[in-house]
Amino acid sequence: MKPNNNIDNSTSKQADHTKTMPEVEGPASVLLIAPQGTNSDVIGGCVRSSGHRCTPVGSLDAARTALSTSDFDLVLLDTTTHDDAVSFIGEARAACPWLRAIAYSRESDSEGTIEAIRVGATDYMTLPESLEDLPGRIGKVVAQGRSHRRREQKMQRLMDACETLRASKDEMSQQVDVLCSDLASAYRNIKDQMSTVEMTTEFRTLINQELDVEDMLRTTLEYILKKIGPTNGVVHLREDEGKYGIGAFVNFEWQDRNIMPSLEKLGEVLCGPMQGEDALMKFEDAQSFANHDGVDPDLFEDSEVVSFTCNRNGNCLAIVTLFRSSTTPFTDDMASMLDALRDILAEQLGRILRVYKRSTNEWPKDAEDEADWGDLAA
Repeated sequence: MKPNNNIDNSTSKQADHTKTMPEVEGPASVLLIAPQGTNSDVIGGCVRSSGHRCTPVGSLDAARTALSTSDFDLVLLDTTTHDDAVSFIGEARAACPWLRAIAYSRESDSEGTIEAIRVGATDYMTLPESLEDLPGRIGKVVAQGRSHRRREQKMQRLMDACETLRASKDEMSQQVDVLCSDLASAYRNIKDQMSTVEMTTEFRTLINQELDVEDMLRTTLEYILKKIGPTNGVVHLREDEGKYGIGAFVNFEWQDRNIMPSLEKLGEVLCGPMQGEDALMKFEDAQSFANHDGVDPDLFEDSEVVSFTCNRNGNCLAIVTLFRSSTTPFTDDMASMLDALRDILAEQLGRILRVYKRSTNEWPKDAEDEADWGDLAA
């Protein structure tokens, strides 16, 4: 009996295909797109006999529905399904980049092969003529697709990790920025406090050396001008209940004029309302002062006026008024500085003035009154 060479050759071919078939992790999920009655049952059976899952559909619309609801490794497309069936490969791969496609026809078609490869098909076959080659082709194509999917998944994980790191970096950067801002703010506050302490210590040392009221007030105005720049100013000193007179003044801007009458009138207008004020007052529009009779209007037109009281033990000992052109306005930093200096000025005034006895020229009658004299008591 002669051996069946055809069977041997077929077995040999299948062995070769099995040997060269790339290893596939688990069965592949194949979407078979072919009209009924075009050997689709034979082709589907070959796919299943190779150990893969096969989902047959008869139209492109059905294929779109299947792709939207299930996950596939491979599209096996009969190019005769529709006049423009080949274009479906590009559509499917645009939705699923890892998806692979094998196009086939019943007869060899070079133009169809080129068109299928151009739109994204991985392989082109003539079926059922080359049916025995189909399992090997499926294994090879699916292995490529799964490798691509793993790379895509790995890339996505890397991108997610990078995004997480970027978000963490941004958050950390924001926290560092906030911390740096807080540290800078704290440094500025400490620096400002140290500057204030240094300034008040210097000012206290200067005026403590002055035991004459007028000299002490002149020293005060000179120190204020050194800190805030060229400014006109006047100190109205308490002379009696509700009555204030000029204790010292500085005429920086109108040295060719006698501004004493205007400053005296300013005291009559300003001191009454101001003696009950504890806060620094700023008048950005000083026109109301310029409109008073007896006041030189040039002194206050287009000027800013700042006024504050010096209070000691509930009594207003003096009222300091500063004024200059609005082109060089008084700043918030100047307000903080003046607020710190006025307490020291009031303290020194309280030491060298007997506020309650000044109008009667009486000496202290007991030890408690004598304590008001401070270092001057002998």
